[in-house]
Amino acid sequence: MSFQINRDLALWIGVLAGPVFWLCSFEAKFAWAPWACTFQTKLALYLVSLLALLLTAASGVLAWRQWKELGKDPAGEASGALARSRFMAIGGIVFSVSFCMVIVAQAIPELMLGACE
Repeated sequence: MSFQINRDLALWIGVLAGPVFWLCSFEAKFAWAPWACTFQTKLALYLVSLLALLLTAASGVLAWRQWKELGKDPAGEASGALARSRFMAIGGIVFSVSFCMVIVAQAIPELMLGACE
């Protein structure tokens, strides 16, 4: 059984998923910080970071697959749906990689500091 999603939906997921997952993980860490301090464990914070990283990476893979399906050759002088779709796919790849780095950067203090610091 093959699962096929609409190309437009896949492109928008590739572009928007990274920022949305980062924002959700950022908010979840703020919500879980008092709990982590109270119980002196940061397991929930680690899981939030890991989940956000995996989902953001998956959106990057989705954007990369769309880019491969659309073809790597530049569109040239012609504009249209193909050129815009390629641009969105590349943008999705760039956003996903960038937000993966942001998620990792925000996880560094969790590794270095104590639960209440």
